[in-house]
Amino acid sequence: MQLVDLKPNDQDVINVFADIDRLINSLYPVATAQSLTLGELDKPNVYAIGLKNDDGIVACGAIVMQSGEPSYAEVRRLYVNPSYRGKGLSRRIMQILLHYAGEEEIPLIRLETGPKQIESIKLYENLGFKRCGCFGSYQDNPQSVFMELGLSQ
Repeated sequence: MQLVDLKPNDQDVINVFADIDRLINSLYPVATAQSLTLGELDKPNVYAIGLKNDDGIVACGAIVMQSGEPSYAEVRRLYVNPSYRGKGLSRRIMQILLHYAGEEEIPLIRLETGPKQIESIKLYENLGFKRCGCFGSYQDNPQSVFMELGLSQ
């Protein structure tokens, strides 16, 4: 499996983003979705990666640096193709993202996920994330679970 940067015009990226949107829209009301868009992948504050093989991109994730106080980055689009789940790929993506955040001296990582994504929540907790209040432009709602992890400098 090869680690690749996600590019907005790559058909494999377009396909995996469509898969993610279908999954999220099947689980939660569309109004709660605040996903990273294809067009945002080229922005300088976005670091987006995927694991690719002959089947295309089978796992991906991104962090988006946010300005303001406190300074933080948000995890977005963490996803593993259903036929590749249970192989540690989401953990691998998260470890790469967290390493990048450490290299960039980002002090705080935040994320929003849904309460139906039990396995994702377990992964985040295992990596040291703790539940927190809503942040940024998010509204507090029962379809969102907010978590954060402070990175030691």
